[in-house]
Amino acid sequence: MKKRIIIFLLAILFGGISLFLFKAEKNNSKIISDDLPENYPKTEKVEILNLEEKVSVNEERKIIPEKFFLKVPFTVQAPNAIWDEYHEEACEEASLIMVKYFLDGKKLTPEIAEKEIQALIKFQIKNYEDYKDSSAEEIVKLARDYYGIENLEVIYDFSIDTIKKYLSLGKPIIVPAAGRLLNNPNFKAPGPLYHNLVFTGYNENEIITNDPGTKRGEGYTYDMNVLYKAIHDFTGKKEDIEKGRKAMIIVK
Repeated sequence: MKKRIIIFLLAILFGGISLFLFKAEKNNSKIISDDLPENYPKTEKVEILNLEEKVSVNEERKIIPEKFFLKVPFTVQAPNAIWDEYHEEACEEASLIMVKYFLDGKKLTPEIAEKEIQALIKFQIKNYEDYKDSSAEEIVKLARDYYGIENLEVIYDFSIDTIKKYLSLGKPIIVPAAGRLLNNPNFKAPGPLYHNLVFTGYNENEIITNDPGTKRGEGYTYDMNVLYKAIHDFTGKKEDIEKGRKAMIIVK
């Protein structure tokens, strides 16, 4: 009889404990899921990406530095200060030479630059029948045909931020422009209708260039908005240069 009473009491005790634990667990769950205060720190949603998506997201989130500068070898388009018909038209060649010597990590002297300009002009006359006023695509073709450079590409219709983005990757940019819109006081007035120059960096309000149109062109700075408005690709006629698309030659 006593055994039955003891077993009955233990059963009641066990059942009570189980009921208490069940309610406690239920209440605890309710506190965790429903009754959190508004300022209680919540777990952030985890973003699961594959490798390709991670690369894309990282590129988009990359911060463009406020200032950037590349040391690019400089040459004026008339290295010997002889502004004859050939050198008046040699801004494309000089710009390409600066980028070529930057990519090769070589020193560029006036003597070397003059030889390179003469060689590029002769090559174009022989193979293209003309050397004047090349469009961005034609400059890329010249780089490939003469120097064997395969990693240049023309980008069209871009923003100032896009210019900064490509420069911040550590590579210079060749840009065609309506020369007279640049308002460079070092140009012989009124300045060239069509011009090419190399972007080497930027700061808060300016684009830093190697401008081959003047002997003072190394590290020459232009107001960012003035220069951006002057960017136009060659249309086939100098007088229509301001109708040209915005174009720039980047190193891929």
